[in-house]
Amino acid sequence: MEMQLVLITDQVYLPIMGVAELLHEIEALPSEERLRLVEKLVQLTELDIPESLRQSMSQAKRGEFVEMDEALKELDSP
Repeated sequence: MEMQLVLITDQVYLPIMGVAELLHEIEALPSEERLRLVEKLVQLTELDIPESLRQSMSQAKRGEFVEMDEALKELDSP
């Protein structure tokens, strides 16, 4: 069963586009447009991501992270 996006108002039930159709349209976009879409989706969903995770992701992106094995060695050393 295919999911479908719909617009529902007080008086109208209007199917907009099925998910498969939407994905097909996204895949057809030039890479720059897909990137803009992803950036916008991140902005829209950013409130769902805890601040601590966003900070960690930013640190990792900047290369400011330590491998788990190295961190554990540091904790074990006197």
